[in-house]
Amino acid sequence: MPTTDPALFMDHPHATKHIDHAAYPKLCRSRSDAELLYVIADCRATLEAWPDQPNHGYYADEINYCADELARRRRGGKRRRPTTDEIAAAAARAAWDLAEHLDN
Repeated sequence: MPTTDPALFMDHPHATKHIDHAAYPKLCRSRSDAELLYVIADCRATLEAWPDQPNHGYYADEINYCADELARRRRGGKRRRPTTDEIAAAAARAAWDLAEHLDN
């Protein structure tokens, strides 16, 4: 049976992490706003520092799921799927909020 443990493949030059698209949104719901903001900022910093890395898609997915959860909370928990503009706006607000938080 093939293994799915990503740690076993991290030395491979083309190793990539794969996000669990069913579990990650649930994880985001359990995180605080501050934790979601931190994840967004951390992923953005990683992507800016190393834009052509093999895990680019994973970090982009993390940003999207965290921004989606923040937007869902701002809509009062309604289940409507946010537009691309709403996701981008939530991510921008999250980055701004985190920057202000870190400056204080």
